[in-house]
This record gives sequence, structure tokens and C-alpha cells, in this order.
Amino acid sequence: MENIFKAQDKGIIVQRINQLTSLSNRQWGTMRVEEMLWHIRYQLELALGLRERKTLIKSYLSLPVFRWMALYIIPWPKSSATAPEMNVKKTNPEVMQFEKEKELLLQRITEVENATELGPHPLFGQMNKKLWGRLIWKHINHHLKQFAV
Repeated sequence: MENIFKAQDKGIIVQRINQLTSLSNRQWGTMRVEEMLWHIRYQLELALGLRERKTLIKSYLSLPVFRWMALYIIPWPKSSATAPEMNVKKTNPEVMQFEKEKELLLQRITEVENATELGPHPLFGQMNKKLWGRLIWKHINHHLKQFAV
């Protein structure tokens, strides 16, 4: 199963990120490409403890069996809901230009890879590094598909 902490999987994800351009068009949803990069970066910054986790959504997905299904079995639907603080349209953050957002995302991927521990996720709660690696890979993959790369 793909995981951002596996060298080959990370390499493919980085290659796909590098295929994006400022003119990449979304296939679904409302985010522009630089907003999508910000959104993914925010998740990594949550994991690293660089962003304050403002919400903890208590749901059945927080239970280990459902978390496992969401990470390994169930495909994510297009335009899935996200934690409010990660919603670029609701928070209206200062999104940087495409190249800067891409650079910061790639930097955060490396920082997450080198981290000894990662914080809790707003929906899935506390997770070990292997689960975080799967979640990060699946999240990035989901959004790269959104932009057809």
C-alpha cells in the first residue's frame, strides 16, 4: 500500500507535484492549483505541530476500524468535506503564488518524513507515523487527481 514514507511512493508524488503548473485546471471542486497546494501543506503543518488544531471532529471515522477503512479500503469521493481550518475557501488565508506554495509543500513533505513524531489529526485523532504516511499519500494523491496529474 502506498505511503509517503516509502522512497518510491514519495518519488512518484514529488514527480507528479512537479508536473503541476500555475495553469493546471481542476477536474472538480473549487480550489485553484495554488489553493490546493496550500490545503495539502496545511495538513502537513498540522501533523508537524506548526498549526494549531482548532477542531477535533468526533465521528465514527475516529474509531480505528473506520479510520483503517478510510485509509486503506474506501476511495475518497470528489469534493469531500475537510476540517474547517483546512478549508481554503472558508478561512480565506494568504495563499502565495504557485511556485512558492509548491516549494513550501515539497519542503514540508521532507520535514514530515524526517519528523520523529507527528501530532493528532482533526478527524482521525492520534495516529502513528505509518498511518500518517498513508493518509498524507492518499490526501496528496486525491488532490493531484483533482488536477489531472
